[in-house]
Amino acid sequence: MFDTVIAGGVIISAHDRYKPLTGSIGISGGRIEYAGTALLTKADGKEFVDARGKIVMPGLVNGHCHGDMGFAKGGADNMTLGEQMKDFAVHNWFLDYITDEDRYFARQHTYAEALLSGTTLLMENMYWSLGNCSQKAFKEIGLRGALAEDARYDFYKSDGFLTSDMLNDFKNECQVNGLIPVLGTLPEEEFSHERLEKVRDMTQNCGCFFTSHLAETTWRCDAARKNMGVSPVKALKHSGLLNDHYIGSHAVYLDSEDIRLMAACGAKVVNTPVCEMKIADGLAPVPEMVRAGVVVALGTDGAMWSNSNDIFREMKCMALVHSLHSGARTFTARDVLDMATINGAKLFGLEQDLGTIEQGKLADIILIEAHRPHMTPLRTGEAENVSSNIVYCATGADVSDVFVGGRHLVKDHRLPGVDLQTIQQHTFETAEKVFTLSQNN
Repeated sequence: MFDTVIAGGVIISAHDRYKPLTGSIGISGGRIEYAGTALLTKADGKEFVDARGKIVMPGLVNGHCHGDMGFAKGGADNMTLGEQMKDFAVHNWFLDYITDEDRYFARQHTYAEALLSGTTLLMENMYWSLGNCSQKAFKEIGLRGALAEDARYDFYKSDGFLTSDMLNDFKNECQVNGLIPVLGTLPEEEFSHERLEKVRDMTQNCGCFFTSHLAETTWRCDAARKNMGVSPVKALKHSGLLNDHYIGSHAVYLDSEDIRLMAACGAKVVNTPVCEMKIADGLAPVPEMVRAGVVVALGTDGAMWSNSNDIFREMKCMALVHSLHSGARTFTARDVLDMATINGAKLFGLEQDLGTIEQGKLADIILIEAHRPHMTPLRTGEAENVSSNIVYCATGADVSDVFVGGRHLVKDHRLPGVDLQTIQQHTFETAEKVFTLSQNN
């Protein structure tokens, strides 16, 4: 008998190129024990989930998010990143106005929003250093997490790097809490030969994945060329920081040689298309990266830069913006689904455990309502449109159920055991406080 049976849904997965399969999934010990066409029944599992009228697919991966900004939706509309950095420096990007408790609830809010909309693995990027509230928030919500801690204990002190003991403590705490440790490295305006060498030594000693905001804006690229004489990618390459443990976020301003180097070194990219458009960063050469063999995954960035933690929106935006720019056949819906699922797993070398619905893999699975008007008609025959409906029609609000490691965390659009009302209320109160103070100062 399985621990959980999910039966009667339309199953899609990257491993067979999203060919729709009506059948069942049996979960035991947190992993997929069976996935196939057999119609399992209530007698086959301790828990039974009727998935008729639903699409069953792997959980989504959000490879770049700033959970602290859960309170700041709408707080930077109609502003570029450069304008934000100038205007928000006066209050240290709101840090002067908030408490650690405010940050904890903001992260809980972000993670709850992400989980309810089908994200099962999220990378939290440092903001004023993580502290331990992210670990606690991940544990409370149940979302699978990767934590990117800043290489510096204070990002306003360019040379205040974490000590070896600090790094080891961070790595150990992550592993104890079932989280993936990631080192957040320098923005291009902080590049120097000495600092990059220091960061390289830190990454080698830590042995974990590392990430940075890469070639996000023209002025950051200009800063790298001024400081290092070459593009950001080439500076990372020359400093020994471009390898298969590196995850570059955004990657908007890359030339063909940058892309070739990224592919040759096994470096990976998280693109956040909604954010890139909202703050007018620019359009990343994602088609060129994909053709070169660079693994590209998706992220939302923080709520202040995209106003949402819904990866479905990122999928649709990715497909549409590159169709407009590079032609209607640039990406298929399946290509974009790869970015949201299996490529997200590849960011952290987890493709053997996550990203597809296959026997032996961890049971990170989501169910999507397929009977609603905007999802109709759903065809599963030779002229099937399941992948198309997911990318072009669905939103996170259509996700009814979410499993993480076999744990049924979202049930019928709800988070049982999570006091979502309190989380939302605290986040609202933080927003009211922050924006009242910022307007008066």
